[in-house]
Amino acid sequence: MSSKLEDLLNSLEALAGQHPNEPEAVATIKTAAKALHFIRSLGKLEDFWSYEKVFGTQEHWPKPLKSFSSKDQARSWLQAQPDVPYAAVVDVAGSLHSVARTREGEWVLVRLPSIEELEG
Repeated sequence: MSSKLEDLLNSLEALAGQHPNEPEAVATIKTAAKALHFIRSLGKLEDFWSYEKVFGTQEHWPKPLKSFSSKDQARSWLQAQPDVPYAAVVDVAGSLHSVARTREGEWVLVRLPSIEELEG
């Protein structure tokens, strides 16, 4: 096991120990530790460390597939598309929106918070 992973797992264990009377907090911390073990078991630990370095930065932020000045324009364009890539994001008037399709086939735009909103 890499020392970086071992240090992180030890920190999680210490954090769990600080919350013995909060079973939900301990369960959440244990789940995070299991997720790290799972990532390692997939052979993706180095990819995770690379991802961790840019998480929450502009480099990590989704890049829009296309930009529109209004939601109506975006919906019109989407209605003409047979499909869009998985996890597609579009820019609508300067805000990023995740693109999804309902079971009925209607396109839905879900506004994503900006980095500034997440940090504030």
